[in-house]
Amino acid sequence: MSTKGESRGVVDALLREVGFNPDVESKGEPDRGTTRLVASAIVVLTGVVLLIPNVTVLLTPGLGPVGLALSLVGTVVSTGLVAAGYSLYRSGFSDRNAIRIAVWNVLGLVVLGSVMLGLFAYQSGAGVDITNRAFTIANLLAIGAAAHVIIGVYDARRVRAEELAAERRKLAVLNRVLRHNLRNEATVMLGHAEQIAATADDESVVDSAETLRKHVEIVGELAEEADTVMSVYDRHGSGLEDRSVRDDAQRAVESVAAEHPEADLSVDVPEGLAARSDPALPDAIEELVENGVVHGADEPAVEVTAVREDDWVAIEVRDDGPGIPEEEYQVVTGDTEITQLTHGSGLGLWVAQAVVDAAGGRLDFGVPDEGGTVVTLRLPPA
Repeated sequence: MSTKGESRGVVDALLREVGFNPDVESKGEPDRGTTRLVASAIVVLTGVVLLIPNVTVLLTPGLGPVGLALSLVGTVVSTGLVAAGYSLYRSGFSDRNAIRIAVWNVLGLVVLGSVMLGLFAYQSGAGVDITNRAFTIANLLAIGAAAHVIIGVYDARRVRAEELAAERRKLAVLNRVLRHNLRNEATVMLGHAEQIAATADDESVVDSAETLRKHVEIVGELAEEADTVMSVYDRHGSGLEDRSVRDDAQRAVESVAAEHPEADLSVDVPEGLAARSDPALPDAIEELVENGVVHGADEPAVEVTAVREDDWVAIEVRDDGPGIPEEEYQVVTGDTEITQLTHGSGLGLWVAQAVVDAAGGRLDFGVPDEGGTVVTLRLPPA
């Protein structure tokens, strides 16, 4: 076991306790350029400079209990500044917010340092003898600088929170407009495609109209799925209710069976089993069942089961298909970032993820030994 890893874990835990979370803005790898290095160096240098006088006094023989306690506090706080500077370099803070934290650190030094120098000048003029000015300055500045770094962290978080709030407002408007327009435009295009297919004499035109109809249906389904996902997240978990898992599973399977009569669909859920979930639970199960049918074997078979499992109600959707590509479900669960190459092929899994997120549950994926895919929604019991 790595001692270095343990030490880093302890330091990170302590920094989080005072509000300095290295992962506060991003789970991705930040661009550690010159700006971030300068911001980090300012905080680290502050800690190192203030650490020297505190350690010097701490190692002085015959130091009284009060002096020992003060120098020990100063040493710990100065060391914390060094750790905070290093953590700032590794953090997910943007470069601008990293500089904000460093500026707050410098501001603490300047303000408190100026007050102390003025106070010492006044005391010297009054004939008061001050013992070990360097230690006194370093001790108090260390505490002041650390306090201002924490203030800087919260200031950076406030700025980031305001930016995210503005982005969410814009995204909410964009989502509503797109979802509404996509649904309406898809309905219009679907009607024209069916009209062309029904009246055209040229076989190639009929084939093209049929292809157009299929793709327009996909666009319409995407709009409906997007509407479901956003509706669940817009409720922020406020619409949770006790849901009969058996009723919701049967409703979902019946809906898929109507569209895919060739599929072998079954439900094995005990009577009375209930989960605490968003009202979109049937939609989530339906999306998973349909996914198993569409991507399953030539004669697809999908089974929905549910059991009480420790502190969860585990709802399993098992199919006999080739399995969901790992990179696709890792995007949904957050294990992989969304890029142009890894963005998923639909929104069905996102519906399921939104439902479990709303209830504080979990979405798991597995590959049985006999093949196929098992997707499990774990929800709190009712």
